Amino acid sequence: MNERFCRLCGMVLTLLLCCVASLSGCGGGQQEPPPPIGDFAISVSPGTTSVIVGNTTPTVLISINPQNGFAGSVGVALLGLPKGVSAMPAASFSIDAGASETVTFAVADSAAVGPSTITIQGTSGTLSHNTTLSLTAEASVRTYQSGSMLYLESGTATDTARVGLDTDWGGSIVEVSLNGSNFVNRHDTGREVQPSYRDGDNLNYNPTLAGDGIDQGTPTIAYAVNSDSLYIKAQPLQWLANAYGGVLGNPIPGDVLVEQTVTAAIDEPHTFRVHIKATHLGSDLHTNTGQEFPAVYTNRNYGRFVSYKGNTAWTDAAVTETQLPDLGQPNPPYYVPERWAALVDAQNQGLAVYVPSVNPWFIGFAAIDNTTPDQGGPTDNATNYFAPLGNLTIGPGFVFEGDFYVIAGDYQVARQIIYRLHDNLTIPVIFAPFEATDQPATGATVSGTTPVTGWAFADMAIVVKVEILVDSATDGTASYGDPRPDVAGADPDSPVNVGFHYSLNTAKYSNGPHRIYVRVTDSSGNIAIAPSVSSNFSN
Repeated sequence: MNERFCRLCGMVLTLLLCCVASLSGCGGGQQEPPPPIGDFAISVSPGTTSVIVGNTTPTVLISINPQNGFAGSVGVALLGLPKGVSAMPAASFSIDAGASETVTFAVADSAAVGPSTITIQGTSGTLSHNTTLSLTAEASVRTYQSGSMLYLESGTATDTARVGLDTDWGGSIVEVSLNGSNFVNRHDTGREVQPSYRDGDNLNYNPTLAGDGIDQGTPTIAYAVNSDSLYIKAQPLQWLANAYGGVLGNPIPGDVLVEQTVTAAIDEPHTFRVHIKATHLGSDLHTNTGQEFPAVYTNRNYGRFVSYKGNTAWTDAAVTETQLPDLGQPNPPYYVPERWAALVDAQNQGLAVYVPSVNPWFIGFAAIDNTTPDQGGPTDNATNYFAPLGNLTIGPGFVFEGDFYVIAGDYQVARQIIYRLHDNLTIPVIFAPFEATDQPATGATVSGTTPVTGWAFADMAIVVKVEILVDSATDGTASYGDPRPDVAGADPDSPVNVGFHYSLNTAKYSNGPHRIYVRVTDSSGNIAIAPSVSSNFSN
């Protein structure tokens, strides 16, 4: 009885298992998987659009692409519309599966200039998907002339930045203003925002775009006020006119021709691009040194020097604020790896300057004159100054082209603009390498085979050749790559192996005074000829 009962139970259990297996697709053949659940994807084309404030963008196409038989309707919402921007149709609407909707955006003339991201959200029941559209409100630009002044305005109906160039002062920038407040000091022809050129051997050499040290303005050779840009051409005067025989009424032109073109960066607020082309008109040599590109002078109230000075550039790390030392006080160079700095007031308002290609060393000081009661305006003597220093050797056939950007207003906003510029610019290596000659010492008497040593490195490039010249003629190529930890310790951008050495046979030359030069070439073709070492050969 028990045995029969057990067999019966086993038959029932087997039958149940077969039924379960049949239902699950086991044993009785492979069962088809359940049909996929319908879904959709949302897309926008193009993914970017832009328009000048006060206008309407071109159309963008928002599409619902059904997947797996989806046949529903999708509610679309446009999220994160900037203030002053409206969508047509409205910011929410429906699109059927497989259909599209054209959308435009009206940007008010008071809307903020700059990029923004609009999230396009599609929802159907429990299904939800997003895509994004990049919208840039571009500045309205106006140019005009008033007397000797050329103006370029960029902004909106309620927020306008302006650059002003003075044709009586070589077209130098005498105004960078925001809503009527000018940050630039123009007390004399040595101030402004302007390039200024120097010679590593000759301290008297200093062509300055605005004019000379006795306030004689550089004549403007040509200028143009175009619909979206300002252009000037001028031959800067030697700042130290008396060193070249100049006096009041007899200014001395330098040997550099400057062409300057100013445009608005219309996709960023309060931002102007300044393009400089400098051409050496002479056949002489002005050895390597840091050039002011540009010199930047602000009014007294804008005396907080703000920049990033650490070793992790482009990470939004905390900036450093410095009260600039008075003129005549010790003024070590500032290491500025993000290649921008600003002079601002207590409300963070002022002038920022970004030079994408310049070497990361800036200098600065303040000159405060308390002898007169009014010390806050553009023509008053009190001022603050900084200059990015770009190494250049100005020799025969020298032609240099480079850009810097001036940004008016809050330095924190300016920094974010600079980050976007940095991310989107192709940045050429246009400045010459760093270098120094250690041996022989200037004025030394040398004989026989004498060592020529020093160091050199290129910012954002590689040194490919170091040559030794005697009286401008090449003697030979130095060995490069000696360890110089002292240089790397002083300059965070320097590799360790940047030293060079060379054995110079002075017996090949006549006895008497000679000049030894070091010529450094980097991988971008930039050449630095170090300041000469005067030596007396005695064999």
